[in-house]
Amino acid sequence: MKPHLCLKAWVVVAIGASCATTLGAGWSIAEGPNSGGPGQAVLISAHGKPVARFVHGEGQFKPYLHVYGEEAELLTNAGLDASGKAAGKYPHHRGIFIGWNKLTSELGSFDLWHFNNGGKMELSRFELLKATDNDATVVALIYWRAGKKDAAGNDLLLNERRTLKISRPEGRTRIDAHFELTAARDLKLDGDLQHAGIHFRAADEVATRNLETAYVSDPEDKETKGRNWQPGPPEKDKDGKEIAPAKIARGELNWCRLLFPIGNRWYAASELNAPNNPIDELSWRDYGRFGFFFKKSLKKGEKFAVDYRFFVEPSEAPAEKGKLSAEQSAKARTQAAADFAAYANSFRR
Repeated sequence: MKPHLCLKAWVVVAIGASCATTLGAGWSIAEGPNSGGPGQAVLISAHGKPVARFVHGEGQFKPYLHVYGEEAELLTNAGLDASGKAAGKYPHHRGIFIGWNKLTSELGSFDLWHFNNGGKMELSRFELLKATDNDATVVALIYWRAGKKDAAGNDLLLNERRTLKISRPEGRTRIDAHFELTAARDLKLDGDLQHAGIHFRAADEVATRNLETAYVSDPEDKETKGRNWQPGPPEKDKDGKEIAPAKIARGELNWCRLLFPIGNRWYAASELNAPNNPIDELSWRDYGRFGFFFKKSLKKGEKFAVDYRFFVEPSEAPAEKGKLSAEQSAKARTQAAADFAAYANSFRR
C-alpha cells in the first residue's frame, strides 16, 4: 500500500495489516530500510523531524531503539557501519536495548548480550504501530532464540512483547518502555551488572570523548564511586566463603542520568526504574553506557514484566571536564527526583 493511501492508517496497523506510513496530526511512523546500516527500521517523527528509530531485521542480532537529537543527529550507538560490519567501541551495545550474557536452560547457556555463541533476538511482527497528535507507539513481538535446538527442533527461549511509547513533553524526548517476557522453557536470566539488564548506549563518538562525560544518580553516594563505578570484590566470612550482598531496598537506585557530548552540543539521558522492578545494581561506564541489572528465574509459561522511562534532552556542558558543579548536580537531582515521583505515581492510578 502506498503511503498516501494510508488514511487512518494507525487503525489498519492495529488490527494486523501492513502500511508504509501511519500518521497523526503531529506524529508519524514510517517503515522502511534501516538508514546507514543493515536491516529494517520504523522511523518515528514529530512535526517532520526524526525523534526515534526502531531497528530490526536481517543483519541485526537484536531489535533496539535509536534516539535523535535537536538537529536530527543520532545520539545512540549503531554498532555497525553501512556495510554491516562491526564498528566502534563495544558494537553489541546499541541504542536502548535489553539482554543478558548468561541465559541458561536445559539447552545450555547462551549469551544474548554479546551474541557470540549462536543466540539471537528476532522480530516476529508488529502488533501495533500508532501515531497520534501527541505521541507514537510501537508494540513489537520478539523471539529470543538459543544457538541450539531441543529434541523437538525448538530453539525458543522467550517470547517478548516490547511496548515503546515515545512523546516529547516540554521539549524532552520521553520513551516509556515496557518489556513483557514469557518463558518458553524453564530458564534463568543471569550474568553480571556490566553485561545484563536494560541499558542506554550513547553514540560511539562519546567513547572517544569519555573523559568529558558526567553521571549523577540516586542514591547520591554513587557519584563518589568513580568514573566506571561497579561493586568491589565480594565480601567473605572468616572461612573464606562469599557473603551474599544485601538486597537493594526499593526506594534506592531509582534513576541515573548521563551528560554526554555530540559534536558541539550536549545532551542528558536519564533512565527511571519503575517502583515494582527487581533491581540488583546500577551499571555505568564513562563511554556512555548505563542501565539497571537484575537476575531472574522463570518457569515455562511464566510471564514477567518490567518498566522503564527514559528522558533524552539538550543539556549544558559540565562545569568542569567530566564533573558537574554543585549547582548543576543539585539542579539535575531536583529534576530527576521530580521525574521519578511523577513516574512512580503513574503506577498507583
